[in-house]
Amino acid sequence: MSSFQELPRWPQLSDDDIEAAVAALRSNRLVGLSNSVVEEFESALAAGQGVGHAVAVSTGTAAVHLALHALDVGPGDEVIVPTHTFIGSASPVTYLGARPVFADVTPDTHCLDPDSVKSLITERTKAIVVVHINGCAADMEALAAVGAAAGVPVIEDMAQALGTQIGGRPVGGFGDLACVSLFEQKVITSGGEGGAVLTNNPAYAERVRRLRSHGEGPIEGRPGLIWAHEVGYNYRLTTVQAAVGLSQHARLGAMVEARRNNAARLSERLAGVEGLELPVEPENTVHAFWKYVVRAVPGDGRPPAAEIAATLRSRGVPVLLRYPFPLHQQPAFDGHQDVSLPVAERLSQELLALPSHPALTEGHLDHIADEVRRAFAA
Repeated sequence: MSSFQELPRWPQLSDDDIEAAVAALRSNRLVGLSNSVVEEFESALAAGQGVGHAVAVSTGTAAVHLALHALDVGPGDEVIVPTHTFIGSASPVTYLGARPVFADVTPDTHCLDPDSVKSLITERTKAIVVVHINGCAADMEALAAVGAAAGVPVIEDMAQALGTQIGGRPVGGFGDLACVSLFEQKVITSGGEGGAVLTNNPAYAERVRRLRSHGEGPIEGRPGLIWAHEVGYNYRLTTVQAAVGLSQHARLGAMVEARRNNAARLSERLAGVEGLELPVEPENTVHAFWKYVVRAVPGDGRPPAAEIAATLRSRGVPVLLRYPFPLHQQPAFDGHQDVSLPVAERLSQELLALPSHPALTEGHLDHIADEVRRAFAA
């Protein structure tokens, strides 16, 4: 096993997924206005995450945008976001004319640091976006307490964390709203793109539902008629996507279990490698292992993480540097914040993401582990 192509790709759609998509196409009812499958998918998501409401939308970034809009984020406001995350956690803040304020992360979980957040709250802070990065649970008890003390709502960005739990509860119900991504490489997909907003607040759910469809809703006292209550967006999920998502969601537990088993095998095979720091699973949580992220500890003449990654890719392991450019250092956010966030900046040069998805066999995982041990031994 020596070439990149020999490792299976993710996602892999099942026959059930494909049949669900075909059935939705054959219905000739392709949008949620005329087909109940979108509502069925929303009900499954809400029940699975233990929340009262789920609103399916077109992407995970759209979910963050709508969650912020539901909180009336706008010009002059600030929203605290981790700098060590995907840009879609922060760019929707700027869509609304607000300012992203970037916070540091913890060195062990790589999730938002409550102390960093607390130091950044001002009278202009309108929301805190907490990212459960790589499938690892953020410290929601501490972060929710910081938000509550300041009267600032918390949004859980769980794009990478379907299947993650805290204290036996799925993430998504610890903040005021939560955002799901169903992009093709996530824990489950709705056929390429997709997302959802979760909440226990019916008013937020109603507003998100209205905003995703041009701001339109029913007119009181005039049954069957609608008008635009406010300017909204076209962020609807199609019935074909919902059908695939519903089919995949039925296997969510099995897919997360497979990821956790794969992560356990990698950890067993990589234990004791000098200069290699393995991922942590915080106490009383369940890590979904969307990514298996290790740290290449610098020193003792070892090559930097970028060089190790290049070596591994040449040997058939599709490893990537994990967020090598913190958001606060990227050109898109010039002028938003000139700060030093030392933990994220250090991690950007040290983290490597290894595959752990369910399509990998024990043979694939052993090959990955063998090549990692070989690269670090060199």
